[in-house]
Amino acid sequence: MFDNREFAAGSWNADFHPELSPIDGEVVITPHKNIDVLANTDLGVHLRQHNVEYIAIAGMIGTHCVESTARSCMEHGYHVTTFTDATAALGGRAAYDAMVQRYPTISHATLSVDEYLGAVGAALKNQAHPQ
Repeated sequence: MFDNREFAAGSWNADFHPELSPIDGEVVITPHKNIDVLANTDLGVHLRQHNVEYIAIAGMIGTHCVESTARSCMEHGYHVTTFTDATAALGGRAAYDAMVQRYPTISHATLSVDEYLGAVGAALKNQAHPQ
């Protein structure tokens, strides 16, 4: 990907999908140039400015950026969630299975997207209507 400059700024590959484009007021971090997104972007600044404690991490290659960023976020004190179905691994099914097996060692929770959305929905409901 790097050698072919597949995600060069301004290229089609680097654009947001139209349905996922940020709206006015949403934070957009600077592009990362390394495998740990927290290490060399303004993400940490934005997280601190917004008093973020919980972070959910998904990505194209779970064995690189997702794992690196999850480890870094854990070391910085964030509560980290990784996903079983919102990422992939280079190396096929065996690499994917090994990756998912490692996730609990580098995150506080490892969930499917549906499980995560259900938990977030329940937390928001409880927040709006405390018992």
